[in-house]
This record gives sequence, structure tokens and C-alpha cells, in this order.
Amino acid sequence: MDVFTKFVRHLLLLVVLLVNVPIFQAIIWSPASNVLLAGSKRHITYIDSVSAGIQNAVKECQFQFKWDKWNCPEVSVFTNTQANVRCVHSSHRVCGVMYSLTKNCSQGAFDDCGCDKRRNGNSGGEGWTWGGCSDNVRFGERMASDIMDDAESSQGAISVMTLHNNEAGRKAVKQTLQRTCKCHGVSGSCSLQTCWNHVANFRVIGDEIKRKYFQAVRVDFVRGKLIDGNSAEDRFPQAVVSASHNRRDLVFLDQSPDYCRANLTIGVTGTAGRECMVREDVTEVSSSSSLTKDSTSPSSFRWVKQSCSRLCRSCGMVIRKTQVIITSSCNCNFVWCCQVKCDTCRRTVTRRTCQPVG
Repeated sequence: MDVFTKFVRHLLLLVVLLVNVPIFQAIIWSPASNVLLAGSKRHITYIDSVSAGIQNAVKECQFQFKWDKWNCPEVSVFTNTQANVRCVHSSHRVCGVMYSLTKNCSQGAFDDCGCDKRRNGNSGGEGWTWGGCSDNVRFGERMASDIMDDAESSQGAISVMTLHNNEAGRKAVKQTLQRTCKCHGVSGSCSLQTCWNHVANFRVIGDEIKRKYFQAVRVDFVRGKLIDGNSAEDRFPQAVVSASHNRRDLVFLDQSPDYCRANLTIGVTGTAGRECMVREDVTEVSSSSSLTKDSTSPSSFRWVKQSCSRLCRSCGMVIRKTQVIITSSCNCNFVWCCQVKCDTCRRTVTRRTCQPVG
């Protein structure tokens, strides 16, 4: 077999893998390529912001679901098209894109937009007026809608569901807007304040999406519309999204597969080998970290300490304990001038991972 024939065969094999195997698609996937190439070419101006927004969204999704059976692997971007985690992917992505576009707009990165000063000078309430540089959320929302929704060209069930969850994601950004004020007055009396709106830290938005995920509603797709998943098609053929949920809620079509076992053809990595924690582990790190009271937050004491039960035991696996030596800088002192000298400290910690039986 000559060199050219070998090259052609390897090229054909690569094409087959890229077309059919999600994990190979993930290797060459560019965060912005899917949405921008599917939509209007006038959006190419914003490619850097869109790419940064989607990358930020993937990282946030992985943080939020670190201690869950499904931990938002990048390969699942191409799969889980009907499972309930699809709603998380679409909402996280649109949040990331809207957040990035909004911040970059307010910071002057684009020629066609800037701070939102429409309400500047107007009274916002007793003792304060609008002023300063409010984030241009209207611009971010409009462009995120144009870019992300343009990628959904069909009128099928997946596209309609994704469009709904895109809107829910944009509303999550608006729901978490924060107001910052600056005091004015004699000797700092703060008799009058100037205030402006800005998007919250993306972690706050991620927490809101996680909350929505746990309250997501299953729906059916009937005659081009989403209807309550608990309603029979022959009883409510014309029912649009039911009163039990609204446009702020995440929705999904099908129940999720078994996330305990690896199935890379649908983007499921399984829980074997995943790290987990029990109560004593969390107690050790709680003093140096900000564990929250939100029971579903990835940083909550309760959610983390139950991770071994959730990831290992409920999946029929055992917990494997290993001793690991961790080195870190400690006893640091400033030495004039101008150095910081530290000792190297070592400590032994217990790592727990999920191990299949047998």
C-alpha cells in the first residue's frame, strides 16, 4: 500500500470519527463556532465575546455540578439532546454569552454600544437617583438572543425547547442584576445617592441556573408547542406551556439516562474514579472555604458531605481511600527589600474515589 493510499484511508477514518463520535467532535470544537457559523455573519464582530462567554459558561457549569453524578463534561455539549441536562447547557451558554457581551459593551469594546444612561438623572426612589455607568443589559440580551437563537433553525422539539431555555437563561441574568450606589453629601452624610445597575458576578448567575435546574419541568412537544408533560395529548391538544411553569423556568423533554455508567456515545462519563467527600473531609476544609447553607449549592456543607453516597453508593460502587501527600507554601514572611520567603509544608490527606465492585 503506497503512502497516498494510507493517507486517504486515515483521512476517511478521521472524518468518520468526527462525524459519529462526540468525544472526537469535542477535540476540534470551538466554543463560538457552532452558534456563529449557524447564524448571521454580521455577528462575527462579537466572536471573541461569544467564545469567552461560552468558555466561561462551561467552567461555571462544571463548578456547579462538580459533586453531582452528571458533572457537565465538555463532550456532553454535543449530546444529551433531550435529557434534562440539555436545559442546563443551553441556559448556561446563553447566560455566558449575554454576560460577556454586556460587560464588554459597557467597557467600550464595541463601537455600536456603551453604558446604559437612559435613566441617568431620573429619581429611582427616596434619596437616590440614577447615574454612573449602568451595564447595557438591553444590548447583551438582544445580541445574545440574536446569536444563540439564530443557531436553532428548525421548528422541531429540541429547537423549541432550546429557545425556551435560552429565554429562561437571559431572564436569569436580568433577575440577578445588582445595584451599586455612591454617596454624596456634606462630610459623607450620604443624604443623596447615585446608583447604577450591573450584572452580578457570574457565580451568582450560575447559582440561579442550578436552582432553576432542580425545579425544571418536564414537557411534551405537541403540534409545534410545549405542553405540560403531565397532560395527555388527547385531553389537552392545544395547551401551551402550563400555568405550573412560565418563561423563567427551565424545561426538558425526556428523563436523563443512567449517569452512573459511562456511555461516551451519549456523552456520559460515569462516576467511576470520581472524587467524593464525607463529613470529616468537609469539616477539615470548611474553615478555609466558604460553604453555604443552600442545600443544592456545590459549595454547601450538606451537598458536598453527601457526595460519596450520591456518586458511589447509589451507583453500586465502593469508596476507595488513598493517602496523598500535598505540598504547599507556608510560614511566609516579607524580607526587606523586596522578597517573600516561604517554607514548604507537607501534609497527608485522605482522598476518596468511587470504585466499581469486583
